[in-house]
Formats: sequence, C-alpha cells, structure tokens
Amino acid sequence: MSRLTQLATLALITLTTTVAQAQVVARSYSTGGTARATANGRGNVSLQANAAASGGGYAEANMNGSGRFGGQATGSSTAITNGGIAISHGESHARGWNARSNSDTFAASNYGVAVANGGSYARGNAFADSVSGAVANGGVAISDSQAMAQGGFGGYGQSTSTAITTVNGGFGSSTSVADANGFFGGTAISNGEAITIGPGNSGAVAGSEAWFGGVSVSDAVHYVGP
Repeated sequence: MSRLTQLATLALITLTTTVAQAQVVARSYSTGGTARATANGRGNVSLQANAAASGGGYAEANMNGSGRFGGQATGSSTAITNGGIAISHGESHARGWNARSNSDTFAASNYGVAVANGGSYARGNAFADSVSGAVANGGVAISDSQAMAQGGFGGYGQSTSTAITTVNGGFGSSTSVADANGFFGGTAISNGEAITIGPGNSGAVAGSEAWFGGVSVSDAVHYVGP
C-alpha cells in the first residue's frame, strides 16, 4: 500500500469515526456524473456529508452547523472522485458559554482536482478546531483550514487549525489559520499547522490575544517536502 493510499485511508477512517453518531447525514453517489451531498443543522448538532463520483465526475460535499447559547456544533464533509473534481466544504459555528465547534473536511481525487476547505468558529469561553485534508494522485490538491475562538469577560479562547495536502505526481497547497482571543480573564491559545507532502507550498498563521488575566500562546508550523 502506497503512502498516498495509507493517508487517504487513515483520513477516511478518522472522519467516519468522528461522526459515527451524526444527527444529520447526507450521502450522494454517481458513476461519471455529478454527486452532491449537503447537511445542515441548528442547535447542538452533529453533521456528516459524503459525495462520491467516478469516471471524470464531479463530487461536492457541504456541511454547515450552528450551535447557540452554550451550543456545540461538529461536522464532517468528504468528497472523492476518479479523474474529476472533488470539493469538500465544512463550516461550524458555536456561540454561548462553553461553546465548542469542530469541522473536518477531506477530499481525494485520482488524476483530477481535490479541494478541502473548512472553518470552525466558537464564541463564549470557547474552543474551535478545524482539520482539512486533500489527497491527489497525478493531479492538484488544495487544503485550507481556519479556526477562530473568542472567550469573553471570563476569559479563555482556544483554537487549533490543521491543513494537510498529499500529492503524487502533482501539486499541493496547504493553508492554515488559527486565532484566539481571551479578554478580561485572559488565556488565549492558538495553534496553526500546514503540511504539504510532495511538490507544492504551504503557509500557517496563528495569532492569540489575552487581556487582563494574561497568558497568550501562539504556534505556527508549516512543512513542504517528501
């Protein structure tokens, strides 16, 4: 099994496990045409969307969730195509005390284009996490991930963002942004990581801010290589 196949398999297993108890599930499959899957939810939600296309088809998976007033929103989006275009988009929002938000996106293409972009946003004490992965064999893979967490008068605020791209005989691009704000109680932690395995580029930005209670930690890592 090649490293490309191993990473793709691992990513699929991880995403499937994450949303094993999903409240809203949307799936779409096509053999050479267009496959679209969209999952939406409001409140404390867990979402999943999958799309698959074969023979030069187009696959698009979209996930959008919003949790309010102490809410939690988590979701996963996966798109896979053979010789076509795969686009996976995920976005989750959580607002209120102890807000928690998560977004996982994964796209894979064989001799085509794979695009994975996700965003996770939490406000109120807050934790936000976003992971995006794109895999392409003989094509182009683009991964973009953003996570933003904002505390409040009581402070805190933590965000982690990871973008991973793997290409074999193609080009990859990974971008990751993480931002956290603590406010009066302080404590803001941001971690951004961008990894491109194979030819391509990557960039990671992490910013944190803590006010009266102090403490601010920010880490950004990017890697391009075999």
